[in-house]
Amino acid sequence: MIIVNEDNSIYLTRGDDVAFEVGAISKGEPITFNVGDKIHFTVTKKKNCGNVVIDKTVPVNAETEVVIMRLTNEETKIGEVISKPVDYWYDIELIDRHGNTYTIVGYDKEGAKIFRLFPEGEAAR
Repeated sequence: MIIVNEDNSIYLTRGDDVAFEVGAISKGEPITFNVGDKIHFTVTKKKNCGNVVIDKTVPVNAETEVVIMRLTNEETKIGEVISKPVDYWYDIELIDRHGNTYTIVGYDKEGAKIFRLFPEGEAAR
């Protein structure tokens, strides 16, 4: 399960393989990502931006307005098994082909962007 909410919070079940679209708008118009650009996705412990739990970069291989960010089941198995939802913070950046970095989604006047993990069932082994 993955839900991307209107407030840009992301909800997913721990251990799920998920994918979501990343796009950006500037002055009311979609931004075109170019070959050589990269989309960088970072998830950190809540209130501890120095403790990174997911750090993923996706290269842009064709001119496009949307890039798919895929997280594997191993990447979403953050920490130990959980019994209640756990909130993290996340941001998404565009690193253009010239090396300039632009935040697409991140901490702003509304606060941190929430990456919430819901519990998964632990399989008997």
